[in-house]
Amino acid sequence: MADPVGAFGPELLPHSGTARLLTAIVRWGRDFVEVIGQVPAAHPLASGDRAPCFMGLELGAQAAAALEALSRRTATGDGVPRTGYLVRVHEATFLKPDLPLEAPLFVVAHLEGAAPPLAIYRISVAVDGLEFMRAR
Repeated sequence: MADPVGAFGPELLPHSGTARLLTAIVRWGRDFVEVIGQVPAAHPLASGDRAPCFMGLELGAQAAAALEALSRRTATGDGVPRTGYLVRVHEATFLKPDLPLEAPLFVVAHLEGAAPPLAIYRISVAVDGLEFMRAR
């Protein structure tokens, strides 16, 4: 798979402003994506120099959406954006109470299974190699 470099464009994520948490793709393959994200200081849920760790769920959802868009574009050449929804969080573990603001967050989304249009992803969010949260 090609490794796109640079900021996420609207062809991968429709989010804009403080809602767009992902900033770059590290690498990706058929069933995983590794990205860098950050929570901007201007985000409405930011408090002081922190944001609640549950924002990792949104980081993971955006990573999964980016993988879906990358896979679809590669498989079909179709660049048409499609709406996706986070339907359910099966389980989540928050290992830290907060995420740092304006810091690079390493986000991984692994596709565990799918029955289109539904899919199950395992996600994790880490800072400097230390896992802050994981979910499925």
